[in-house]
Amino acid sequence: MILFKQSLTLNKRLLGIILAGVSGTLFVTLFLLQSASKFKNWDQSASLVTFIFFFFTFGIIYTSLSFNAFRSKEKTVSYLMLPVSNYEKFLFELFSRIVTFIIIMPPLYLAVANIEGVIVNHYIPDLINYKFSFVQAWHEITRNNPIHGWTAVAYINGGIFAFIAAFTGASFFSKSPLVKTLFVFSIAVCGYALFAFLLIKGLNLKEYQPSNNGILFIKNKDQAIAAIAAVITVTNLSLLAMSWFRLKEKEA
Repeated sequence: MILFKQSLTLNKRLLGIILAGVSGTLFVTLFLLQSASKFKNWDQSASLVTFIFFFFTFGIIYTSLSFNAFRSKEKTVSYLMLPVSNYEKFLFELFSRIVTFIIIMPPLYLAVANIEGVIVNHYIPDLINYKFSFVQAWHEITRNNPIHGWTAVAYINGGIFAFIAAFTGASFFSKSPLVKTLFVFSIAVCGYALFAFLLIKGLNLKEYQPSNNGILFIKNKDQAIAAIAAVITVTNLSLLAMSWFRLKEKEA
């Protein structure tokens, strides 16, 4: 609570500017996209796709600003000397950057999308589908391809991974954390892809026919999706652990 009160006191004007900027950006972007579709071809699914794009774009940028006190030595010393434990500091960063954003962004977009739709519809009646609802949009997109079970878990964990990766990068890099995080992960992905390619070529795995058409314990698509969801979950927990130990290292 001390950290939350301190953050609100010091950054309330900045937070207001950020909310106003995000709302204005969403309003203008929705209008431009609707204009590009000639207003008549705009539907619920288009609004949901726009939300997903901005949700991850703004979320990754905002999350990459975590551990802001680590950007300079003076701020780092002052932050580490606050009369709160490292556990509380870590939870504050995690909740204020990831959890709070995930909670605030959907209702903010819902409000902006509907206000923008009402205003535009008043002047341009061609925009008929201006009332936005997450439930209706989700049903419209998943009508033919429902997402449930392990597939839903994989999608959710994959989305959270983007935020946790930026969060972890912010704990390690003091300057340009987002750029450096993207660079590190791109190098890691390219490295694993190259390793897999060389392994397949070197061992001639294309000719390998595993028994029961499966690989290890994975026998079908559902098990593959479950394995992917489990791997992403372990990765997310590992990244959070790395962030925690990085905070402990800073204190030491």
